[in-house]
Amino acid sequence: MSVNRRPAEAALRFPAVLALLPLLAAWNPLERPNRAVTDGNASLQKGKAEEALARYDQAVAALPADPAVHFNRGTALFALSRYDEAIVELMRATESKSPSLKAAAFYNLGNSYFKADRYADAIAAYKHSLALEPGDMRAKWNLELALQKKQEEDKKKQDQQDKDKDKNKQDDQKKQDDQKKQDQDKKQDEKKQEPDAGAPKQEPPKPPQGQDAGAQPPPQEEPAAQPKDDKAPEMSEIDAVLDSLERSPKDLEKMRARLRAVRRAPPAKDW
Repeated sequence: MSVNRRPAEAALRFPAVLALLPLLAAWNPLERPNRAVTDGNASLQKGKAEEALARYDQAVAALPADPAVHFNRGTALFALSRYDEAIVELMRATESKSPSLKAAAFYNLGNSYFKADRYADAIAAYKHSLALEPGDMRAKWNLELALQKKQEEDKKKQDQQDKDKDKNKQDDQKKQDDQKKQDQDKKQDEKKQEPDAGAPKQEPPKPPQGQDAGAQPPPQEEPAAQPKDDKAPEMSEIDAVLDSLERSPKDLEKMRARLRAVRRAPPAKDW
């Protein structure tokens, strides 16, 4: 392979077994021969990515500012499935002034993003590549794949969000039901502890004024029962009548009147 070819002429496109095969290119930095780049390109074409990466490391050490060297190293990293590292190198390659190298760098960058499941970034990279080379069918195909994957990913995320939302709603409803049941149980317990509304409330007797509420009042002596003497007034009157018989009839008549008056009077209370 001539090292004096322009970068666009030096690109090696391999048959696409899969749409995401990287664009392998023998970019000769600064249009000047570089033994490390040449050896690395040869190893990469033979499928010896580890050997190619070792040679590209030497080239990057010698030419750290050259986008073509970073492109080659990023392509080797992609072949080794080291996609995050490949993205860093290929981003450096997109700074190239060459439209062909720039387009190839964006294409391989899109593949690296795709493999890293970063579909939105892959879509953007493929669009940049197609803006530079609109006729690149592989970039168009990979862009369609990335769009499809992004749509599936968005749907999966939306389904998960809906599922989480439903679960949260069910959890909230369960919490409300549990709280409602606790409130009902609490009310029932309080109702059981309340006294019967129909039963009269019994209040403890109040102690006499000046007496300690906790002290027991001294026992009170019951008054002696007075004997009832219903006949005492009548006997006295009778004696008086008998005495009057010995006196004048006029006195006897007065005593009889008094006796009648006593009999008509209500009995005296004995309590």
